[in-house]
Amino acid sequence: MAELSIVPRHPALLMHTKLEGQNESILVVSDLHIGFAHWFQSQNVSIDWYQIAEETEKELEKIVISCKANSIVLLGDIKNNVSGINKGDWKVVPKFLQSLSQLCKVYFVPGNHDSKIRLLIPDSISTIGVTGMTIDDTLLIHGHTMPSSLTSNVKKIILGHVHPVFFKSDSVMNGQKVWVFLRVRTDVIFPSKKGSIDIIVMPSYNRFIVNQSKVSRQGQISPLVNRILKKKAVEKCLILSMEGAILGNEELLETLF
Repeated sequence: MAELSIVPRHPALLMHTKLEGQNESILVVSDLHIGFAHWFQSQNVSIDWYQIAEETEKELEKIVISCKANSIVLLGDIKNNVSGINKGDWKVVPKFLQSLSQLCKVYFVPGNHDSKIRLLIPDSISTIGVTGMTIDDTLLIHGHTMPSSLTSNVKKIILGHVHPVFFKSDSVMNGQKVWVFLRVRTDVIFPSKKGSIDIIVMPSYNRFIVNQSKVSRQGQISPLVNRILKKKAVEKCLILSMEGAILGNEELLETLF
């Protein structure tokens, strides 16, 4: 059984498990969204994505070293362009991935923004299908597709894609990234199964994905999360800040989605 812990002050999760009899520490991050963004252009915001990629790479390197991680799982949306590959992607993404692979083993689960990204991925990266990867009792997916029925025996699901942000106008945490821990009825995800399953919705690793309105984020809703909410299948909920402080429970779930 994999043990999970939040990396303090970072949108990153650490998994401790055993693979082939060896202790393994696996770092999980999601939604890097490296590359040009039309939203920033429309707002006349100038961002040096080459510098951002380099800073992200160095930050991840520090986390991997400090956590003594053996490998890292990139949980989708490495690049930002949805429809294909732009000129900047060719320069930034391969270099970023190559540098990470020299640090530790890198696994990549594609997201909805990763169209044609296989053309950019170095041979040193282990690419997993969109159905995700299973480690012990835990399924890791990006979140833009429903889990496969073949993974119905898992006890936990980790996903990104949603970019959870806390919306409560009278709170000092309004507009801040958060972690969302859910316990839901298993049958809403895997109809043939009974009992409960734990869901962890990760915050985006990209530092610029904050302070968005709920309206602008509707396209980011996960079919998995959407089904859980529609079926009112949440049994328990815990909302945590990036520092690990408890912000609320299921009563505040509507402030996120």
